[in-house]
Amino acid sequence: MKGSNITIVLLADRKNSQTEKALKGLGYRLVTTFTPDHAVAMCVNNPVDAVILDQEHFIQTEGWSVAQSLKMIRRNLCVLLVVRGKLVGGDLPDGVDAVVPEHDAQALTTTLKQLLKGF
Repeated sequence: MKGSNITIVLLADRKNSQTEKALKGLGYRLVTTFTPDHAVAMCVNNPVDAVILDQEHFIQTEGWSVAQSLKMIRRNLCVLLVVRGKLVGGDLPDGVDAVVPEHDAQALTTTLKQLLKGF
């Protein structure tokens, strides 16, 4: 599956992240944003297939996260979390469909393709 018909919102902590480079190289339509509010707005107003959250932006306040907000907007949206290091605990955070390590482009692309098939 080549990415040309798939739109991904990337919530990144910096411009030209490794994740951004990997996704662009695969031909996905990519919208990069730097704030959770903008990512949510993009999903409300545009046809988006997946959202990739950089760990820095996976913020929980009062038990609620940006991933949960995204799922409220569009239940069938794929939400992938890119982490630095290891995720503590065995369970996925609420609203997140999969977790991949930063700097592992192969894991990112494989996991994203699997998620998109399931939605």
